[in-house]
Amino acid sequence: MGRDSFIEKMKEQDRKKQEFRTSLAYSTDYIDWLEKFTQRFGSFSTDTFLYNDELLSEQDKENVFHLESFFEEIYDYAEENYLPYHQVSYGIYYPIEHNGVGYSIGIDYGQGCMFYCDRLDCPDEDAIEYKHVMSSVKLPNTIFLDSKLDELVQVIEQLYEEKIPIESIEKVANQAIKRIKTEQSEKIKKKV
Repeated sequence: MGRDSFIEKMKEQDRKKQEFRTSLAYSTDYIDWLEKFTQRFGSFSTDTFLYNDELLSEQDKENVFHLESFFEEIYDYAEENYLPYHQVSYGIYYPIEHNGVGYSIGIDYGQGCMFYCDRLDCPDEDAIEYKHVMSSVKLPNTIFLDSKLDELVQVIEQLYEEKIPIESIEKVANQAIKRIKTEQSEKIKKKV
């Protein structure tokens, strides 16, 4: 494969990926496919079918490839709405729900990264409703958190205007965050 054809192939993949991400906002096609596909394969990842893709139709192959973009959309939505991810040994996942079916959509890091989907018997309590992702609904708590974070920024700006060095503000904020993380970690250890 020549350099030009490789570049064209990469551009085509990027175009398809962007088209797919855009289509997620206007259609339930992918999540409907996921519901049917996970009835056959309860768990799969972007590398599950690397060496046995004869089990899949061309459409299935393409949709398995799109799991990365699907995860990215969920990730972006969660970030915009201050929704936490779930930490696992080598990655993170988000629980989502659609039509009463639960899924864990995640990424595992290793020598590379792999995106995965696990179908759940029932949705997690804190599952993100896919209809909210699809329509980019801003959750009520998000509006409250936006206002609180705006207040925090205003306090930081006032401290800076009062000639407190930004490094000092950053140091105090980082110490408080570190303390809070340590306390949360200890609470989790006590529960286990």
